[in-house]
Amino acid sequence: MNRAPILLLVLLAAAVGGCAGASGRAWQTAEMPSHDRERVFQAAREVLEDHFEIARSNWASGTIETRPQVFDRKREGMLTDVRGAGGRWRRTVSFEVDRDGLTILSRAAVRLEREATAAAVALTEASTTERGTEAPRSRPMAAEPGRRGSEEVWVDSGYDAGLARELLAEIASRVREAERAEGLPAGASFKEMADEVRRLGAEAAP
Repeated sequence: MNRAPILLLVLLAAAVGGCAGASGRAWQTAEMPSHDRERVFQAAREVLEDHFEIARSNWASGTIETRPQVFDRKREGMLTDVRGAGGRWRRTVSFEVDRDGLTILSRAAVRLEREATAAAVALTEASTTERGTEAPRSRPMAAEPGRRGSEEVWVDSGYDAGLARELLAEIASRVREAERAEGLPAGASFKEMADEVRRLGAEAAP
């Protein structure tokens, strides 16, 4: 009995289902250098627009969602062959801004999905279901009646924490630039900002 195909399917299930946070957003959080929620939200929108296409943006709730962005990764190993994935992936960014007292907190999550074929996903789902393990989630679900085996589907593959942290750092930098442009210390308290305004007024007085 040739066990190689079975072994490959088990490894595939682990690669797809084993990513932490695949069933829920893996948020990365950062404190912003400003007490102005509107400024932080605007900076976040500008940064995300530099790299992604915005799908939804709601200032009242402080949330932004991008459209999925397709990108290529190097083809590695046999799992991509079994999946029929090629090297195509896609990522979607979710962003939230919230206030904790005077502190503005931003959260970002970058969901990763990997391209597969309906036939490959259906085969994997059948194998993992027989073993009583959770089948990989795909969007849309595979193995629907009449679905062609070569049709493209996208399988959840975890979250890119590194990219989420990079986006938050870029947003914080954009906020600092905006604060400096107004001549106020970035992240200063309201009292410090009032003192700074009074100091500048006193220096300008004859």
